[in-house]
Amino acid sequence: MKLRKKLLVVAMMIVIATSFVAYAWTSRDEGTRAEKNQGTSPDVTEFKAVVNGMRIVDVFVCVNISDGLTEKEAELIVGTTFILVMGDHLTHQLDSLTFNDTQIKAHYTWGHGANDLGHICDMTADLTTLQITVNHCF
Repeated sequence: MKLRKKLLVVAMMIVIATSFVAYAWTSRDEGTRAEKNQGTSPDVTEFKAVVNGMRIVDVFVCVNISDGLTEKEAELIVGTTFILVMGDHLTHQLDSLTFNDTQIKAHYTWGHGANDLGHICDMTADLTTLQITVNHCF
């Protein structure tokens, strides 16, 4: 009986030690991968969205606007802002988008379904101050 208890204690110690070594090994590998990926990660730009002049929403978008703005980046900025401000449960469509290296203007129609696209959301993003003005109806 005592031999079984000793074997059980030794087996438990081996399991605990093995688990600890496995955890330490994977933690070390994740840290190495994170360091390697730091140089290749996309730039994240933080915008402040002022919504209807009443509240501010932080908007983080994976874009690099310092090298000029592409249409895809402009759509990503206004699309991310729309979802953060309005939510992702609404039906919406981007009706117009104009942009240059200092400003983005976007107009959305939205609603609670395809038959309710009578609401509007207008955005103007100032790329020099990283502020987005959002005005929408309820």
